[in-house]
Amino acid sequence: MSNENFRHHAAVYADDREFLAMAVPFVRGGVERGEPVLVTTTPANFELLSSALGGAVGFDYAETAYFGRRPPERAAEFFRYWRRRAAEAPVRNVRVLAEPLWAGRTERDARAWRRMESGLNVVLADTNVWMICPYDARVVPEEGLDHALRTHPEHVRGEEVLPSPAYVDPEEYARGCDAAPMPPRPEHARVLPLRGDPHALRRFVVEQAGELGLSEQRSALLTVALGEALRFVRDDGYVALWPNQGSVVCELGGAPVGDLAPFAGFTPPELHRPGTPGEGLWVTRQICEAVDVRAERGTVVLRLQMPGPRSAEAVGPVRW
Repeated sequence: MSNENFRHHAAVYADDREFLAMAVPFVRGGVERGEPVLVTTTPANFELLSSALGGAVGFDYAETAYFGRRPPERAAEFFRYWRRRAAEAPVRNVRVLAEPLWAGRTERDARAWRRMESGLNVVLADTNVWMICPYDARVVPEEGLDHALRTHPEHVRGEEVLPSPAYVDPEEYARGCDAAPMPPRPEHARVLPLRGDPHALRRFVVEQAGELGLSEQRSALLTVALGEALRFVRDDGYVALWPNQGSVVCELGGAPVGDLAPFAGFTPPELHRPGTPGEGLWVTRQICEAVDVRAERGTVVLRLQMPGPRSAEAVGPVRW
């Protein structure tokens, strides 16, 4: 890391005492220095921390289950918090205690969250964020604890900072995650070849998505998400749609247009600055439930997943 003001630590703890030995000095030190502090953890850990601090206020809190439910949302929320709080006053650090939830996740979900943890080293690299990510050894399996030391360059025990010897460069880590194969496209998928006709593509997606149960609003949003993803594929490819476990999957494939950085679309675009390659993919990631990207043998495949008609979350508006 070339920016000495950015720090990203893991903290594996085995009990409440070890959690407090790390969290109390981190939070109290930030508050005493007048630094912005965000705590995003479980209600139980927040109660522990609040009690240990004597009910002292002076830091922000968000229940971790709702602070960015999906990896792209969470990365964007961290970036937004830093941008908003760092602009208020010059400080050494903006501190974040960020504990993700791991219980009940599928292997695919866990892989996406670990990939995001690694990606924060890129997304926040130019900031003055000091982030500690607690991992509860009573809940997180041994494999998850191993990955914590691969996605964080350093880890802490209490107030002691130690290097993570297993740390992996984020781009290399992302490549490892992306090497996991996606399930094959089903034979019943509805496929349209891309021929440079955006109107035909939009009609196809809206019609097929509607037949698969998406509302008009969700179908229209899917065309927006797909339109942003289209920037990375030439017109010699295809688009395909099919239902999958209550969701609608939209796959885009073809020869790539330039390189797509592994963490493209994880940082909110800044309106007053020149755009960067892959920035439009942020819109795609915000609209879709999941976005998977694979590239091999001269072909790129982007697989977008939208909540289906039976998802209660699909009823409300999309959060931006």
